[in-house]
Amino acid sequence: MDRTHKAWQVCHKPASRSLCAGFTLIELLVVIGIIGLLVQLMLPAVQSAREAARRATCLNHLRQIGLATQLHVTTHGYFPSGGWSGDFVADADRGYGRDQPGGWPFSVLDYLELSVLRDAAAGEDVTAEPLAPGYLTLLLSAPDVFYCPSRRPAQPYPFKTSGNAPWTPVTGRGVVPHGRVTKTDYAANSGDALYSAAEAFIGEPNMWTPDSYAALKHAPTNWTPTNDPATPYYQTGVSYYRSEVRPAQITDGTSKTYLVGEKFLRPSLYEDVNVVDSVVMMGDNQTAWAGYEWDNHRVAWNPRSPWSQGEYQPQADTSKAGFPNIYAFGSAHPSAMHMAFCDGSASTVAYDIAPEAHRAAANRLDGGE
Repeated sequence: MDRTHKAWQVCHKPASRSLCAGFTLIELLVVIGIIGLLVQLMLPAVQSAREAARRATCLNHLRQIGLATQLHVTTHGYFPSGGWSGDFVADADRGYGRDQPGGWPFSVLDYLELSVLRDAAAGEDVTAEPLAPGYLTLLLSAPDVFYCPSRRPAQPYPFKTSGNAPWTPVTGRGVVPHGRVTKTDYAANSGDALYSAAEAFIGEPNMWTPDSYAALKHAPTNWTPTNDPATPYYQTGVSYYRSEVRPAQITDGTSKTYLVGEKFLRPSLYEDVNVVDSVVMMGDNQTAWAGYEWDNHRVAWNPRSPWSQGEYQPQADTSKAGFPNIYAFGSAHPSAMHMAFCDGSASTVAYDIAPEAHRAAANRLDGGE
């Protein structure tokens, strides 16, 4: 008998526990169970690390927006305007400030190294149907800096196309057949104003906007004043209807006043607002490039509001909330949101912030600390 055959015999003796012996089925199941348990123990840590990375990215986005805003202030002397209303979309040929119908995201493009998007739409008719190529590029561009990765990827999303309050803009109408537009997970601070859009739910008339560009040329204008505290149209924030707020007007201090922060949004609306046909979808039913609208502006509570203070309190996204979808700051993060301040800094704000402290940080001129 040769050596190979002898080795085979040794390895297969019943009493032998040689290194040649394999695992039994029970041993294999035990190993698989241990591996599964280790995976379960490690999964929360992995998920936590991923969320930490997403939070860091989100905070960095707001830092970029804060710094871009500082460059805007240096160039123009005032913070980015909120635009006219959701009926009007950004127009590259109408400059900055109160003459720009689009909102603050469009006004900071040049200072985010995204001027190519603004330039692409320059010289084109924003009322044309179908849309001019450069303008369509803008509406579908979806820059990363306007999205929180904890909530959704940076891409165009559907706007409200039918049912309750479908979006039918006066300008940019040619986008309607496409059904998707750039959105944003960040909203500018409109203070503790009763209005955070040119439209309202408080029994008062909407803020005035022209019926069209043609009407703006040939009919008298009746822009709504926003500087009288005795009216419901009074604005105490930094970016709002036709605003041109200068640093000197932020008497509470730029480091203590909100600029732009994460907005609250019901999770069921992340991918498509058309799944809901009620008021809650109005905080994400249009586009980042529209004017003064709930999609792009949020507020703190005002005592004259017909809704409770809790509706305006920052909170984590939840399917239970109603009016916070159109008024409140908030985010997809579990314990705190991110906020950029008027001095260009950015930091976290806990959801359990005292309501009066939140209101003071939103109001640029109430003497709050």
